[in-house]
Amino acid sequence: MLSRRRFLTASGAAVATGTTAQAPAAPRTGQDDTSGPRHADRSAAIYVPGYYAGNAWANGQKVVEHPVLARGLKPTDEHARLLSRIGLDGSIRQAVLPVYAHDVAVAPDRSVGILCGFNAGGHVAFDPDTLDVAALGAPFKKGWNGGGHAQFLPDGRGVLLSERAPFKSLRNRVESHHGRITIRDPSTMKILESYSTHGIDPHDIRLVEDGRYLVIANYGSVIEKASGKKAVPRRVVEASITTIEVASGRLVDKQLTGSQNTELRHLAAAGRDSVFAIQALLGDEKALARQNEFEDIIYEADITTSRDSPYLSAATLMFSGDGAPAVEMGDEAATRLMRHGLSIKYDAKHHQVIASYPTTHRVMVFDAAGGALLDIIDTSSMGLRYPCGVTLLPDETHYAVTGFWENLFVFERGTHRLVRDLCLYPLFFGHSHITAA
Repeated sequence: MLSRRRFLTASGAAVATGTTAQAPAAPRTGQDDTSGPRHADRSAAIYVPGYYAGNAWANGQKVVEHPVLARGLKPTDEHARLLSRIGLDGSIRQAVLPVYAHDVAVAPDRSVGILCGFNAGGHVAFDPDTLDVAALGAPFKKGWNGGGHAQFLPDGRGVLLSERAPFKSLRNRVESHHGRITIRDPSTMKILESYSTHGIDPHDIRLVEDGRYLVIANYGSVIEKASGKKAVPRRVVEASITTIEVASGRLVDKQLTGSQNTELRHLAAAGRDSVFAIQALLGDEKALARQNEFEDIIYEADITTSRDSPYLSAATLMFSGDGAPAVEMGDEAATRLMRHGLSIKYDAKHHQVIASYPTTHRVMVFDAAGGALLDIIDTSSMGLRYPCGVTLLPDETHYAVTGFWENLFVFERGTHRLVRDLCLYPLFFGHSHITAA
């Protein structure tokens, strides 16, 4: 096993993230169903952690009891997720793994994948081809929980995971709520190093500058003492973006939103000074009714969340890292559609940011240079409802978007044209994020 110093030193480096921004295009709603280039890498696969494994059946059996699909489960396992491997060649491989998972990370050489635990228990390493369990990773400490996301170091020799401190009501010291980043050996899931995230309830993470720094989105919310649960709307103490140096764990920057009810959940980053973050605001049915009272169409309840805590509009933010306050991305009309913002990716080739908002069936594209809105795609008009997962494909030409329950659509990067010939139509049984490898 590598020593801490040798491991972290070997994994850090300096880099350049400069790209050339495209000229902003006029924002538009809807999207033409136009086939684009077809030279996608069909050897690539997309990994989706299905939330509702109990709803899936195969060969007349529940998949959680299937002798082959659930071979990784033990009778004592408390959690189960249906992991799907969707090949762009049309192949499908699925297995049930013992983890309360949220996202997937795959090593650069595709040798191992990590199914990231979230809010309950630890994590699972798996074989990206067979989906067999490779190793189990317990949480950082007893009572801690997975934060839901991971990032492999550029050399693939370690994986960083967000970890959440035990849930508790606000104490005198905010630091007692701060989570941690664990660096693990991906083949064994043993912890090699850990350090504070300097934020409450860390979630999404991104490595920048060739792995030298890690940028973290921290929810910032705490539970209520009386109920032992999080309130609606949330009680937010310090929703923040923190940046730490990977080699030392040193806090480099911390930026707060100042919100008292809106969490900071997911992010994308072009560098330390160019971070794009999705906020989440939960309300009640009355608040939702007030927000939608001028909608002149019949609409349904959001199947991606609980009816007693619907998502309300919350602007996606851009952080410059220079001490200036965060800037809201897009315009007022777009913000009204930013409900349940979920996946967000930075496209370095075109210097754009792509984000999904499943409640309103929208994918939005922003100019990474200043946060201006470039495109609004109504995916429901194409047959893709509740767009959740977004991932850039290895061919550097396309990206994929998946619906909460089913369907995988492929778009051309830069133009955002739908490539119908590359679309696939599997069932995922509910999910938040996807990963291509």
